[in-house]
Amino acid sequence: MKNISPLLLLSICVAFASCTHNYQLTVHFSNHDFDGKKAYLTNYDTGDTIGSATVLEKQLIIDGNVDTAYFARLLVEGNRLDFVVEEGDIEVEWGADLKISGTPLNEKFNGIVKQLDKYEQQWQDIALAKQNNEITEDEAQRREDSRKSNLLNSLYNTYLANKDNALGQWAFTQYVVEGDFSSSELDLILNKVPKRYLNLKRVQNAVNNASAREKTGEGKRFVDFSIKTPDGNTEKLSQFAADGINYTLVYFWASWCTSCQKEISSPLTYLYNEYNDNGLKFLGVAVWDDPAATQRSVKEHAIPWHVMVGDRKLTEPTDIYGISGIPYAILISPDGTIVARGMNGDALIERVEAFLESN
Repeated sequence: MKNISPLLLLSICVAFASCTHNYQLTVHFSNHDFDGKKAYLTNYDTGDTIGSATVLEKQLIIDGNVDTAYFARLLVEGNRLDFVVEEGDIEVEWGADLKISGTPLNEKFNGIVKQLDKYEQQWQDIALAKQNNEITEDEAQRREDSRKSNLLNSLYNTYLANKDNALGQWAFTQYVVEGDFSSSELDLILNKVPKRYLNLKRVQNAVNNASAREKTGEGKRFVDFSIKTPDGNTEKLSQFAADGINYTLVYFWASWCTSCQKEISSPLTYLYNEYNDNGLKFLGVAVWDDPAATQRSVKEHAIPWHVMVGDRKLTEPTDIYGISGIPYAILISPDGTIVARGMNGDALIERVEAFLESN
């Protein structure tokens, strides 16, 4: 056997090292529902795709190299998993009880998620109590104001404790989005954060959305937009709104959004059955979604109202109205004035009926 020179041995080691990974994400699914489905690993802030893999036998593996830990999102058939890409073996149990483990920041993130889940449960409890007439409207609002204040405080404190790592960036972007702050409020907040935070795409979007919400707030005239449809035609919001006779309920949604499906099956369908062609028109606007997926969802759910579907994923409509989360509803009066926005559930029914009954 010939001796291998130290220089050649070093070259082999370097080449081998360059082919190894310093992180590996392994996801264990609780059943075979996702087998054969493609999963995409994306940068949470920018949305850029980093890698992909196919789920096989209830398991998914993606590996790669990472210099600085960053927050990421895994997308599988419209389902989302947020976690930190960092050096080490990241293990995920994806089921009713989601668990992320194996690396320091993800272990820490588990605890944060459990705390935030409490606020989500509180929101559901308030809505149920209100629906069952167990609490008054004023009491429901008081509890919701308290819940949201506690949520924002928790997110901001998480940011302060982690401002130099990926969890801090995630918590801060959640804070500015959940807060629905005005432009002036955001200016004060952003003056206190590290300058690198100003370059985060989600922070920039929050700033732009605040400005857009002020331009399209209640009492302002609706802002028109147009889209190219998959068959090459053009549709405008103005074709459906401000006909001088009816109110128009504009509903922004996506096929992958489970909350959107719930709104369609309950308050929207109720309002449609009660008031369609009787003072109220309906218009769906599919955003952030693949056109083919939207069209399949429209058929599957037998949506009876018109849905604007673009020839690509639409972002312009939500950019114009400063919408950072869906489902989202806007009510436009017969003369084109935005009279209500941001309602859902029972609040959506109550506000729409209040306007219809006043005319």
